[in-house]
Amino acid sequence: MIFNKHSDLKGQHALFSPSQSSWLRYDDEQIEGRIKNQYRTALGTELHEYVASQIILCHKATNIRALIHGAENYIFTKYKCAEDSKLAGYGMTLIRHLGYLPKEAFETAKLYINDGIGFRMEVEQPLVYSPIIFGTADTICFRDGVLRIHDYKSGDHPAKMEQLLTYAALFCLEYNVNPADIIFELRIYQAGEVVVHNPESQEVREIVDNIVHINRIAEKTKAKED
Repeated sequence: MIFNKHSDLKGQHALFSPSQSSWLRYDDEQIEGRIKNQYRTALGTELHEYVASQIILCHKATNIRALIHGAENYIFTKYKCAEDSKLAGYGMTLIRHLGYLPKEAFETAKLYINDGIGFRMEVEQPLVYSPIIFGTADTICFRDGVLRIHDYKSGDHPAKMEQLLTYAALFCLEYNVNPADIIFELRIYQAGEVVVHNPESQEVREIVDNIVHINRIAEKTKAKED
């Protein structure tokens, strides 16, 4: 028998794939949810880029409708000039699926943008301790002895403050700052809420020490392999 080639599907993954066959037991609502959320991760990436651009340009978000229209325009402009017609069509698909995102995602985006502008924060700032331990803070600023780190989450899964604590520790390591000498304000913007954490210096110090230890063990291990 000669099987069909399906070369156009090479490298793609089915939304309903036999390798993850739990969808065989989905009810109608779950099927609809799967369809609506298939671009959720991609839209999260686009929204992160958009809100970062608004902070850089100091364009405050006045209302949710304007913010959504701005995101639509951002995605349209990004993909409309694509030479690949499929890529341009993908951009329009993303725009259509923006409507499936919960209103709370845009409410927190509005707060995140305006706070980032108000505190004059840097966006997408890398924080590096070593070639194997580094990360990128969504927005950050250090002024008058106060380190602020904000993180925007467009998804539903509850974010962990440990991520921002790790960014704080990396900042202290990279810039040789003693955690006991500064004040920390860490914020997570998600699902219409802003979670604020002001850690004690010892909480950050413990992560600093752990990072140093992990890096030291990793370097010893790599040296043995080399």
